[in-house]
Amino acid sequence: MSASAETLERPEPLNFAILHIGIVALLIAGLQPLVLGGLAEAGRLTVSGIGLAATAELLALGAVCGLAAALLRPTHLRAKLAVACLAHAACNLASVWGADGVLIGLRGLAGAAAGVMLWSTIGMISRSVRPERQAGIFITGQTLAQLLLAALLPRTVMTAFGVDGALVALAVISLTAALAALGAPRSFAPLPRPTAGATGLPPLAWVGLFAVFLYMAFIVAIWVYLEPLAAAAGLAPAQAHDAVAAALAMQVLGGLAATLIGARLRASHVIITAAVINLGLVVGLSAHPAGLVFIGLVAAFGFLWLFVLPFYTVLLIGIDPTRRSAMQLGAAQLLGSSAGPLAAALLVGESNADGAMKLAGVCLAAALVLFVGVVVALARKGPLPSGV
Repeated sequence: MSASAETLERPEPLNFAILHIGIVALLIAGLQPLVLGGLAEAGRLTVSGIGLAATAELLALGAVCGLAAALLRPTHLRAKLAVACLAHAACNLASVWGADGVLIGLRGLAGAAAGVMLWSTIGMISRSVRPERQAGIFITGQTLAQLLLAALLPRTVMTAFGVDGALVALAVISLTAALAALGAPRSFAPLPRPTAGATGLPPLAWVGLFAVFLYMAFIVAIWVYLEPLAAAAGLAPAQAHDAVAAALAMQVLGGLAATLIGARLRASHVIITAAVINLGLVVGLSAHPAGLVFIGLVAAFGFLWLFVLPFYTVLLIGIDPTRRSAMQLGAAQLLGSSAGPLAAALLVGESNADGAMKLAGVCLAAALVLFVGVVVALARKGPLPSGV
């Protein structure tokens, strides 16, 4: 079932230019280990600088995406997106000459530009008749693009030019997004107006967004420490790489599954069931299982990661039919993705990543409680909205 389009002035069809711009905006999320690790190897970032640069870029991306959703009018889209994409390209190119604090600042500015780019894609998805389908297409395309570049860059431009080759390649890709802006709609229809007397987002929407924040903190707290967790389970480095590859492959399948069958499922059932299964996966991974079992659990974790994401949009539209809350989804996801590893870093030891699993488990349990609370609160108001 899909969210109702009754409150929409003009449902937004899938636009491949907007889709491409959003995919380019989030490429760095999958390439940070490659790019920032390469900058550290080149002596242009310290080990602590890697964390600062990653956090600066993702925090800026999430914060600007949220601010744009709240403050930026969806008019003159082509010009706004072209400027954002050109700024993104300029920051990637300027990073070729940056180091230390300057480089961290440039990555933050790149994140800010990407926040405006992502705002456009979330705006399209939030205004669609079937947001779960468009979101599924987006996250699948995003993951495939990240996988492709992660495989190609080290074997092509980075062979000859090192990390600078990757940065120039990313700048060129950002220029393709600027060209794609010419194919974007001139504007999006305004979102439905809130009911008389309503100001800001509904309280229940804030609860839902915070649950998404916690859920993404759980996901990324585990993801960034996956290799040390594999080592603690006795896996050889090659097996740890197999676990990462299995998770990435299953992410693609999860996104495809959400795209193909999402309309037949209720968002509340998917979100709550996935959270319960993930609690089991956390317990299983915390027990340091042997090789193939560890890889299997990580593969299931990867599948659920992307399978669930499109259903958050449906849930938030059910809470807030004006779709303003759904426009803040990208900010909640990215801020949670930044906060999870940042908090986990305070709990892990120099050679022990078990603290990351404990934090992930707490965040997941709290998210599950909030998701259940949101669904119960919606049910008390009457029949659950379409798709929820």
